[in-house]
Amino acid sequence: MKFSVVIVSGMLLSAGAWAADDGEESVYASQLCHIVHSEKTTQTAENYVAKIKSGIAGSQSSSALQQPVFDEEKASEVAAAWLQLDDAERSKLRANEQQCTQSVMTQFQQED
Repeated sequence: MKFSVVIVSGMLLSAGAWAADDGEESVYASQLCHIVHSEKTTQTAENYVAKIKSGIAGSQSSSALQQPVFDEEKASEVAAAWLQLDDAERSKLRANEQQCTQSVMTQFQQED
């Protein structure tokens, strides 16, 4: 039992460190991939930004930690990175949120 708690704690710390290294963009990419996971059609960047903001705000209200202020420009850049992927790639990534986040971050970083 203790072993599984240690493993889960380590995984959570690793995920938190990964998010901290990549900044808020990775949080936005993760939220975006959570949103697109259940969608059938692609939306506009503005719709994605609004949904990312809403999702982030919902998670902040349940968190005891103070979160940074939502950066609409960065969220827009993350949404644009998603939209720059072709339809076939987006369709494939909707099924795997972790791979989606990684692909969106890769696309985002190529835009810098």
